[in-house]
Order: sequence, then C-alpha cells, then structure tokens
Amino acid sequence: MRFNILKKSEYDKYDGEILEMLTEGDEEFVPPLSARSSTTQSDLSGGTKASNGVLNYFNELKKQKILVAVEDEKLIGFVSFKENFINDKIDECELPNIYISTLLVAESGRGKGLTGKMYEFLFNEYEDSNVFTRTWSTNYAHIKILSKFGFETITVLENDRGKGIDTVYFKKRRKI
Repeated sequence: MRFNILKKSEYDKYDGEILEMLTEGDEEFVPPLSARSSTTQSDLSGGTKASNGVLNYFNELKKQKILVAVEDEKLIGFVSFKENFINDKIDECELPNIYISTLLVAESGRGKGLTGKMYEFLFNEYEDSNVFTRTWSTNYAHIKILSKFGFETITVLENDRGKGIDTVYFKKRRKI
C-alpha cells in the first residue's frame, strides 16, 4: 500500500475512481454527499439530492488537496483537505492548519486500519500544523479513531444534521 498527496497534474489519473467511491459511499454520509453543494458548507440540515448525484460535491473536492491510498494500482481510499482553512469555527489564530473535509475508504480497503494510516501520513506531512475535521455525532467508528489520535472536541452544533444528529468539530494540536 502506498500513499501520495496528488499534484494537480495527477488528479485526472484518479478522477474516475474517486467519483465512483463517492457515488458508492454517498448514503453513508449524513446528509448524503449528493445533497451537499460543497465539502465545507455550513448548512447540513439535509437538502434535496442533486439530479447529478455527487458530481457537485466531487467538483468542489477537486479544488482541494487529495491524499490517495493505492494498493495493487487501485485506489482504496482518499482524504481531501484544505491548508490554512478559516471559518466561523476555526479562527485565524489556529494557523497553520489543515482541515480534512472528506475521508472515504472503499469496501475493499476496509478492516485494514486504512483510516488510521491516512491520518498518520497527514500528521507526519503536516507535523507543524493543527488538524481539524468534523463529522456527525452518530459516526461512532470515526469518532473512536479521532479519539485514539488525540483529537479533542472543539464545537458541537446540536441537531445540525437532523433531530438527534449533531455536527461535531474536532482539533488535533500540532507538535510543538
């Protein structure tokens, strides 16, 4: 298994596989990716699904950096992220940082600790940066991984994704 942060010139090589993974994993996200207009939108209360499926989300994702995990020349996972991201939950004083917007592992890559390996790769590449992400409160598997790596909860937006489903923002402090 190998990991690589793609250069913009390499994106086309994985476009089809990333789009396929997003389409297959669409319903695993809350709300589904096909009901989102971007990877960082603030209103996650569940819009209607786009007629073109996950294509709007995919086009926004391609504007970010992408870490790919490849095994036997096949994409088995990826992470999209932004450098030095600021919003109403992440202040300028948190720079330098990376904000992980999407993490997805293909069915064939699950159960191999791939999510943790991709996080470790990013921690090593960006050891001088704070790392931020968000997920929904019922995404227990991901929250368990974040806890294992020392992420701390910084904000909880109650019922942000529907009744009983909160949006939770996490931060891992940079090495000092």
